[in-house]
Amino acid sequence: MMRFIKSRPWTSLSIIVIALLIGVNAYFVFKADSKVARSYFIDEFQRATTSDRVETVKKDAIVAPAETYTISAEAKSLSAVNVKRGQEVHATDVLATYKTEEVDDELTKLEAERSAYETELSDLESALAQIESEFGGASDPKSSINTDQISDKLNVNVKLELAQQNSPSTAVAILNRHIAEAARQVALMDAQIAQIQARQGVISPVDGVISKITEDAGTMTFEIYSSEKAMIAYLSQEEWQQVVAGQTVNFDLQHFEDDLSGIVLEKQMIATNNETTWAHELAKSVKLPQPSSYEVTLQPDDLLVDFPFSTVGKASIIVNEAFDAYQVNSAWVRTAKNDVHRVYIIDRDGKIRLEDIDVAFKTANATIFTGYMDKGTPIITNEQRNILARSFRTMPLEKIEWQHFKEIGWKDYVKYIIF
Repeated sequence: MMRFIKSRPWTSLSIIVIALLIGVNAYFVFKADSKVARSYFIDEFQRATTSDRVETVKKDAIVAPAETYTISAEAKSLSAVNVKRGQEVHATDVLATYKTEEVDDELTKLEAERSAYETELSDLESALAQIESEFGGASDPKSSINTDQISDKLNVNVKLELAQQNSPSTAVAILNRHIAEAARQVALMDAQIAQIQARQGVISPVDGVISKITEDAGTMTFEIYSSEKAMIAYLSQEEWQQVVAGQTVNFDLQHFEDDLSGIVLEKQMIATNNETTWAHELAKSVKLPQPSSYEVTLQPDDLLVDFPFSTVGKASIIVNEAFDAYQVNSAWVRTAKNDVHRVYIIDRDGKIRLEDIDVAFKTANATIFTGYMDKGTPIITNEQRNILARSFRTMPLEKIEWQHFKEIGWKDYVKYIIF
């Protein structure tokens, strides 16, 4: 080496100077804050494609009653329990019978009184129909009403009141007033009879299933699951913050062939303890979030008729949604101090640009955004680059297919090789 330098000093000096120039130029071109225009090698990019994007919270869910009812009575006042656990019941069904020997006499008295009012109501309506038929509802003070010809079954007080009237319209008004009073008395008798009948036993308030019958401290308690069903899921505290009432839910239940969706009906404010019925049931087959779980009630759009309580399925709660949106690696998004978000893209001329985007939401690994961007536009990593600088890549942006080669004739290949 030394012999070469001594024998060709000017050549050696030229080589050293050129190497220094190349090194200095490379430093100023490729340093991080370089302002020198240059081309950038792009080895990684994502294509801009639009789609409906969603972020979901996926949880195991359990079929549970929409409502649970508890009815109690003194055990010593009951003569018999008429239902058992698991039995389907309907509203007004008698769950247990009271010891009430005097109830039958009271019912007989009330039913006789109701029958009398019903007869009076029928007589009044018959008299009203007769007056309207004979007098046509006209108001003629010269007309005379013979109460004996109207109905011999009318109440004496009503007959006396009608006898004092010559106007058919006044008679009609009197009859309508007495009809309304008789109808009110019938309704009152019905309410009293229903109350007495209810005192005959413990009555179911809803259609449902008997889930539990217990006797404790002299009290008999009936627990009823309503026929209407819901699904319950348990969330971590972080998931609970994302979920709100009204969000769409998609369900996946075994043996349910059609698509099943619904909404988040409500979410519990208190963390679930280990004694909560449905949390305990679900924990038998899946692991609940720890250290605490928050209960949410999910309401399917369809009735879960053929699914027994405690059936376990999957629920996907849509917590974020954007239509015709793009997706990019969150690390590739450039955020300014004024909270403006941008990404580096490569335009049709192969030049680098910084494009503004509107962030819809962020997931664990991606940012979902909207904006004006051509389909297929390359989005590149968030590294400081000079705007409008050119780029080159190891692969073409468009996929080369065999059809492209067939479109080029042999003459084109020859011209390319020669020239």
